[in-house]
Amino acid sequence: MANKEILLKAKTTKNDEYLTLYEDISSEVSRFKSQLKGKNILCPCDWDESYDGELVFKEEGYVGPSTLFDKGGTIKNIDIKKSKKKVEKNLKHIKCNFIKFLVSHADDYKIKSISVSGYNPKNNKGVRFQDIDYSKYDLVITNPPFSQFRDFIEILIKNKMKFLVIGPLTALGNKITFSYIQANKMWLGYSSQLSGFKLPNGKRIMSKDKEGSIPRACKWYTNLDVSYRNDRMILTEKYSSKKYPKYFNYSGIEVSKTNEIPADYKGVMGVPVSFISKFNPKQFEIIGKSFQTQKKIRWEGDKAAFWIESKTHPKRKEFKINGKKYSLYAPFERILIKHKN
Repeated sequence: MANKEILLKAKTTKNDEYLTLYEDISSEVSRFKSQLKGKNILCPCDWDESYDGELVFKEEGYVGPSTLFDKGGTIKNIDIKKSKKKVEKNLKHIKCNFIKFLVSHADDYKIKSISVSGYNPKNNKGVRFQDIDYSKYDLVITNPPFSQFRDFIEILIKNKMKFLVIGPLTALGNKITFSYIQANKMWLGYSSQLSGFKLPNGKRIMSKDKEGSIPRACKWYTNLDVSYRNDRMILTEKYSSKKYPKYFNYSGIEVSKTNEIPADYKGVMGVPVSFISKFNPKQFEIIGKSFQTQKKIRWEGDKAAFWIESKTHPKRKEFKINGKKYSLYAPFERILIKHKN
């Protein structure tokens, strides 16, 4: 079965069992080494019964369910030294790559504790992330079920948790999750794209497969410090009406490339979504996303967020608006920004 077919099947059955590759965890989490020092780390969504014979742990206490259908469970506090000693000759004994990385680096990173929980929807056993008392922990690191990503992030922010988690790229288009980015409560990590995932049957689905597709585009989301949020973009372009056309139905200009943001334009600019990975809140203000805007004008056939007038663009469409003909094309989804100061 091709990668696209596997993912389509997973989407229709809400299959969230995509296991993060060790190399992706190592590449990203290692960038935050200093911020893990002395932390009580929780990895929710990363435990199942098969780990019982692999790790040395103690039960932190029973967590009762918040629904009539669930059975509840316990969060496991890993004995780092004993677990590491038990598997130091072969780390493959630890199936979960998050736990494997954290246990093997706990001494070097000076991690205070590692706790793990998980929930099995097939038998309703375990601890749902909704039922955890997050006040006992400093930091959450995990790959949560993508079908519940929005709810997961909401709970972390509500509990004022620090976090470093994997989520779908589509979360940037969600009204609620994007509002956290706009409010500087969440931002992107360092990696531009995960290399892939592993299914429970051992099959790897890579981001760059032989078919040339990106089967599961994902990002790291965090509220830990990242260096790019302190780096000012060096802007060399100056505004001209020819290079930066105005939107037909909104008061703003189109900037098709992040590195071409005009340094001297004081109004609202529509920039690519990739701008998020370079966003410095001291340099720019995020006004919103294109789907959130109030348009100046609407007409029959208006199904895009923004339109730009052009008689030559290859994807232009013809419209009759208030008795007058217009040739318009729709750019990709945009983030709306303004310069600060």
